[in-house]
Amino acid sequence: MGSTPTPGTMTFIEQIRNLQKRLSPHQPLVEVSISKANLLHNLHTYQERYQNVRIAPVLKSNAYGHDLGLIARLLDKEDIAFFMVDSLFEARKLRSAGVKSRLVVMGYVRPLDPERSRLHDVDFAITDIEQLREISELLTRDTRFHIKIDTGMHRQGILPTDLSEAIELIKKNEHIKLIGIGSHLADADGADDAFTTAQIETWNEAVNEIERSFPTIEYRHIAATKGIRFGEATRTNVARIGIGLYGFDTSQHGQTEVRPVLELRSFITSIREIPEGDHVGYNVTYTAQRPSRIATVPVGYYEGYDRRLSNKGSMLVNGDAVPVAGRISMNMSSIDVTDTDAKRGDVVTVLSRDPSHLNSVAKLAPLCSTIPYEILVHIPPHLRRVVE
Repeated sequence: MGSTPTPGTMTFIEQIRNLQKRLSPHQPLVEVSISKANLLHNLHTYQERYQNVRIAPVLKSNAYGHDLGLIARLLDKEDIAFFMVDSLFEARKLRSAGVKSRLVVMGYVRPLDPERSRLHDVDFAITDIEQLREISELLTRDTRFHIKIDTGMHRQGILPTDLSEAIELIKKNEHIKLIGIGSHLADADGADDAFTTAQIETWNEAVNEIERSFPTIEYRHIAATKGIRFGEATRTNVARIGIGLYGFDTSQHGQTEVRPVLELRSFITSIREIPEGDHVGYNVTYTAQRPSRIATVPVGYYEGYDRRLSNKGSMLVNGDAVPVAGRISMNMSSIDVTDTDAKRGDVVTVLSRDPSHLNSVAKLAPLCSTIPYEILVHIPPHLRRVVE
């Protein structure tokens, strides 16, 4: 179901993984295809369009379901500012995977974690004043930090009213090396820019105050995929690109030509013919309106196919869109292939990377009353990823 890279194009780690796959008798029923070409296209598109900032790929939450280590290895030699992760756990996984690029842990870490960590080239976020008070007391070796400013989203960050104290706490401990300032825009994709404008004003004031005390700050970042268009107003030099990197410009202002990276595939394990009036699946929610051919696909909500797509979603079989029939089960789904020549063993594209397809993530998310992010991050890590 996936192509095998030629040995000359693979890293040593990739060659080992490929050898392990060849020696393993296990053939997975479901696999996740990752398009290296689309991933690099998306990164380079942002780099070319926004040349006044450096791009920091966001790899949190298993790289939005795409696979943390795999995506990092594909981007490790690209010209980036650093990789963004949410936790020290993710940073450890990347170092274990052989990833060399600088990492920034932007989620909360316990105050002792920066002191105990022995990972190279890993920076930490200061996410609130109480955490900073403890770090200032505990830290005994040089560690790089980015200070997060709460400009109005009120999830994390130093409030402007606490900024003077924060500056004094950082000065108090010479081991705190402040090299970055960050924040987050809460409504960058909103129809009205008023809230974002207010956040930017708060941000610019905070940056000015911090830079007066720490003029050697290296990085300033507030914009993610949806907010990158505000770069010039914020005097930033880094943009954190998450969902856009994986092929979804979800902003209503979005005009960036990105391509989805991920595709989820399986195959038909059986087909049964049922008469008109028979039912399919749990709770008999699907009734055949004619003699029908119902195929089983070994993909359910455990494999990341959202249960809310029951009787709503569709899959592709030999290029034909076919409807989901009945409830999505934990490890299986049923599809109606009556109008096709589908047969047992045919490949089924469960999630398509072509945004025009009915089973693309962009089109399925609204059927679940959710956003593409949620569909993607629910694809479990245990499914085999194949780079194509």
